[in-house]
Amino acid sequence: MCAIFGVYHTRKAAELCVIGLHSMQHRAIDFAGIVSNDGRHFYREAHPGLVRIAFTAGMLERLHGLDALGHLRYPTVQDGPGRDNIQPLQGIYDGKPISIAHNGNLTNVDALKLDLNMPFATSLDSECILRLFEKYDSGDIVVDAAKVFSLLEGSYALCIMLPDVMIAVRDPTGNRPLSYGVSNGGYFVSSETCALTAVDAEGIEDIRPGELVSFSVAGVAKHRLFESSTTLKQCRFESIYLGLPSSTIFGKSVATFRRELGIKLEEVCPAHGADIVTPVPDSAMYMAVGYGESQRSGVYMPVILRNHYVGRTFIAATQAKRDAEVVQKFSFASDEIRGKSIVLVDDSIVRGTTLPKIVRKLRTLGAKAVHVRIGSPPTVYPCRYGINTPTSEELIAAHQTPEEIRMSIDADSLEYLPLEVLRNLSPQPDSFCYACMNGEYW
Repeated sequence: MCAIFGVYHTRKAAELCVIGLHSMQHRAIDFAGIVSNDGRHFYREAHPGLVRIAFTAGMLERLHGLDALGHLRYPTVQDGPGRDNIQPLQGIYDGKPISIAHNGNLTNVDALKLDLNMPFATSLDSECILRLFEKYDSGDIVVDAAKVFSLLEGSYALCIMLPDVMIAVRDPTGNRPLSYGVSNGGYFVSSETCALTAVDAEGIEDIRPGELVSFSVAGVAKHRLFESSTTLKQCRFESIYLGLPSSTIFGKSVATFRRELGIKLEEVCPAHGADIVTPVPDSAMYMAVGYGESQRSGVYMPVILRNHYVGRTFIAATQAKRDAEVVQKFSFASDEIRGKSIVLVDDSIVRGTTLPKIVRKLRTLGAKAVHVRIGSPPTVYPCRYGINTPTSEELIAAHQTPEEIRMSIDADSLEYLPLEVLRNLSPQPDSFCYACMNGEYW
């Protein structure tokens, strides 16, 4: 899960790009890059770390032009020595510079590389897209895009910058979100709508699955690249965990969706007699609000506080980093915990890094009982489409039953939201991808 932010034809484009990327820092914390464009030359700054650390005032002064394309990278492949794996990537198209930012994972990389038959500068599947544009370069970006994207399999939401135009594309399954808006005559493209709101963009629209949208001085043009009959496979985990509550993803407010998950979770997995309902902050907050709404299984009271100077542990690059960050990440309102039966609501259990430490701390602080409720089904299968769970060995639910997990985290009870209940929360359940839950890849 990465983040893309594009700015077209706007003063202080690089600064606005930084604002947009910073608004999506929850999606990735490892690498940040920006390429800007003054109509003739491209300028690049790309560095490891958080946005506020990666880009200094001096760097922004070197990013000239009215256009900028930014990317936050969350590694899903190992970075080889000597390889610059920070996006956006750059190449040459129609004798001019081109830059590409990609969110998602291609699943036919080996076949693409065999067809291209050339050395690669990075370890990224995204480089295949760039090299295909160079290979099928006719000078007509829309025609060439139709050819290139017909060769790709898997997940991609893309923003591509050329000297005089910016284009945005979603794959025909719509697996990853991508939206755009307008402000002061300029256009903005973003992985999440929260970043568009941060730069005061209006008229926000989703780029439709299988659609290419181009932005130029002539305005906005939309092109259908694929037949609309393609089955949608929008990532359900985007709204469960990845997105910010202030975003609208796949046409629905993330905050509203998570609250509805919590309400349904309490209906099917109650904890009658509990005193309080508390979330594992922050992504489970609205689920806990919904779980506590009826007050049948306790009242909503957040007793776990998050240190926001520590990143999201799920997207940390290594297990050692995750373990260290969990210790620093939370503090506890001990007086509200002592003697209480607590329902601990979380959005998911992926690797099982966080929950054992939280449950242990709640018991140390005198909790009478700890009941864990998870607002999604067990994550049993690795994601092939852009989330860094490459093997089943990393997924605790792949090799432990719910009862075994309950025992390993020392909870009094543990229940997950059933998959069929999750599916029924959508009016079109088959338009979503549940591969990490049911192993049905596409």
